[in-house]
Amino acid sequence: MDNQDTLKKAYHTSVIVGIAITASLFVYLIVFFMLRTPFLTAERLTAIQNTRNLRYLFYALSVGVVVFLRLLRGFLLKRQLSDTRQVLIAKLQRTSILSMALSEGPAIFGLVLFFLGGLERDFIILLFVSMILVFMYFPRYKNWEAWL
Repeated sequence: MDNQDTLKKAYHTSVIVGIAITASLFVYLIVFFMLRTPFLTAERLTAIQNTRNLRYLFYALSVGVVVFLRLLRGFLLKRQLSDTRQVLIAKLQRTSILSMALSEGPAIFGLVLFFLGGLERDFIILLFVSMILVFMYFPRYKNWEAWL
């Protein structure tokens, strides 16, 4: 198998993972809309007050994910003199999949906040952060070729 085929295969695998992660964000949104009304009971409205510290923690973790992704990508995509094209392709694929997986974190934090306290607005905000991250780090073939 030549190098171009290896690059295309790694890229397509990363795209499939990216599509699956993007689809999971839409599944979270569907779950949110299905459970939204039952969660707005008086009991849930009082639970919002008890999740304030957790809310701050999850927002801080979401900001941490954004910063960590920038640092991690720079670290993982660092070139060595001894790197072959195969190694560079593997670095691209690994970094792409890991970036996409970590991009899903804020949406999961938002979903947990929604389940624990009925915090609808926080779920939507954190889901939006995840969607932006997924869009930013979704694999693009031209970028892969240019990096190689």
